[in-house]
Amino acid sequence: MGKIHRQRGTNLEQVAYLSIKERILSKEWPPQVHVTELKIAKLLGISRTPVRRAFLRLEAEGLIIIEANKGAKIVESKIDLKGYIERLEVLELIFVQYVHYLELKEIRVDITQLDTCLNELIQFVQQGDSEIYQEKERQFLRDFLALNHNQFKLTLVSETLRHLHLQKNQELTELIRRNMPKKLQHYSKILDFIKVEDYGLARKQIRILVNQLMLSAVNKD
Repeated sequence: MGKIHRQRGTNLEQVAYLSIKERILSKEWPPQVHVTELKIAKLLGISRTPVRRAFLRLEAEGLIIIEANKGAKIVESKIDLKGYIERLEVLELIFVQYVHYLELKEIRVDITQLDTCLNELIQFVQQGDSEIYQEKERQFLRDFLALNHNQFKLTLVSETLRHLHLQKNQELTELIRRNMPKKLQHYSKILDFIKVEDYGLARKQIRILVNQLMLSAVNKD
């Protein structure tokens, strides 16, 4: 009988583990959200013990952090260098397509606000304030994309950058920090080309920027 109980407990632990993990990976429960043993036990119709064991497994995998008297907090999923490069490829497609859209629609861009924001970014880099820089960079790129009026793209770009900036991967964090001055140089050139409506060179500059960021990830220079 004891063996049967242990087997049933193991099965319920697996049910809880798979259910929680699926919700985390699908972003149904996004990073920073808190979940409790009681909530999950009620959701699955099981006791809290298998949920507690599932929490321990998920914490060991780096998906949650167990907090005393608070349950568990969903953490940002880890991104390796391959994942970083994959995200750069997606961002390149979005920005190149956006510049092409500006050209097709003959939209004239007032870059005054973008220039101001870029100058602030330069100051933050000079001061070594990477945290404020990253927040301001997300705003800069959202403002750059604003004329497309595509909320999904704005959210995707912002969330992708936020996810990268919140990584605890020391190698990736250092890579992003080293690349900040490089990105600003290219941002400045892209705005110059947009200002004179040379969209072809603006798109080329975006591709050059992304290519250099990828190379720095591969070569770790």
